[in-house]
Amino acid sequence: MIKVLWFSLTPSLGEVYLNEVPTGGGWVKSLEKVLQDKVDLSVAFYSDKAIVPFKIGKSTYFPILKYRYGILSKLYRRIFNLLEPKKDLKQYLDIINIVKPDIIHIHGTEGPFGLIQSHVNIPVVVSVQGNITVYYHKYYNGLSYTNVLFHSKFKSWIFMRTFNMKYRYFKKQSKREKQIFSISKNLIGRTSWDRRITSVLAPNANYFHNDEILRDGFYKAKWEYKKRNFINLITTNGPNLYKGIETLLQCADILEKHNLDFKWKVVGLSSTDEIVQIARKGLKISLSPRIIFLGSLNEEMIIEHLKESDIYISVSHIENSPNSLCEAQTLGMPCIATNAGGTSSLLDDQKDGLLIQDGDPFVMAGAIIELIKNPELAIALGKNSRKRALIRHDPNRISDELLRIYNGLI
Repeated sequence: MIKVLWFSLTPSLGEVYLNEVPTGGGWVKSLEKVLQDKVDLSVAFYSDKAIVPFKIGKSTYFPILKYRYGILSKLYRRIFNLLEPKKDLKQYLDIINIVKPDIIHIHGTEGPFGLIQSHVNIPVVVSVQGNITVYYHKYYNGLSYTNVLFHSKFKSWIFMRTFNMKYRYFKKQSKREKQIFSISKNLIGRTSWDRRITSVLAPNANYFHNDEILRDGFYKAKWEYKKRNFINLITTNGPNLYKGIETLLQCADILEKHNLDFKWKVVGLSSTDEIVQIARKGLKISLSPRIIFLGSLNEEMIIEHLKESDIYISVSHIENSPNSLCEAQTLGMPCIATNAGGTSSLLDDQKDGLLIQDGDPFVMAGAIIELIKNPELAIALGKNSRKRALIRHDPNRISDELLRIYNGLI
């Protein structure tokens, strides 16, 4: 059994031991569930607390202390938009020396872990998750610097957490990410978007295709069409400028003016979240009472809300392969998605979903009305989408392909 060391932006399944609120990265956890019986797996990750290595099941976890001097170092790094210190590299190498892996797998180019590639002779492969370099380029695509400047909360200014400050942090991350790509020899991606980006940022690297495994519940649940006099829309979104929340607000405003009887549920955001208020004030429109912000939900609750909805809508300005869209597809929902980043690799327009121009609330509203008027089309798109998604996210196929990549590189 080969020894594999992961460097991850989240603790993966080690989250249970830490007794923390889930930090995302569901695809990493799902992959670990399938892979931990097939390899000798260790996982290294950053932790806010000083914790000794621990073991859960068959996996071993190596927490790396993120802030050595507690709240003071955290505040200092936030004020000056500092990345993880370069001296942390020694901790990564110490873990490598302890584990002595046959191969190292780094999840994501956004963090600092990819820098180890210049310091080891062990095969290393890096998974492309998002891409900070492109996200930085698209950062103010929907809401302007001025919108953020004038409508950020006073609390965000006090604690140095405004989106404009995060933009400066992105700039530094982008510079480091380019360095990581330049020294990478082996990369794993899953869309034509990340494949084309890596061909520019890492032209000499090997590129491997490997899809992501979703959370268990989405394979078991299934969406069914319900005939009713109103429409339930649903979107999963996050607190980032480039996630397109302003397009959602504009689209809802257009639908209201067309007297459409609808509710639009938004998972992942609350109505009081700063990004929502910045978008509302920046657009100078009132927040529609038809938009229902659900905040953070667990897997079971998300599935139930999806099953009770009629159309899933992905509104982001830039993505690689948004898991929220993949999850809706796996349920068999009719989906509308902005043609941003890698979404065109997830669905074909008019075949298993509708692709629309990102940032265009009018075409988004038109696509919604099109599916409402054509329930047969909506049902057919959902069926095709489910069929495609179940193949794309098949856990056994994905884990077998990843093992072939590992063994090939070893």
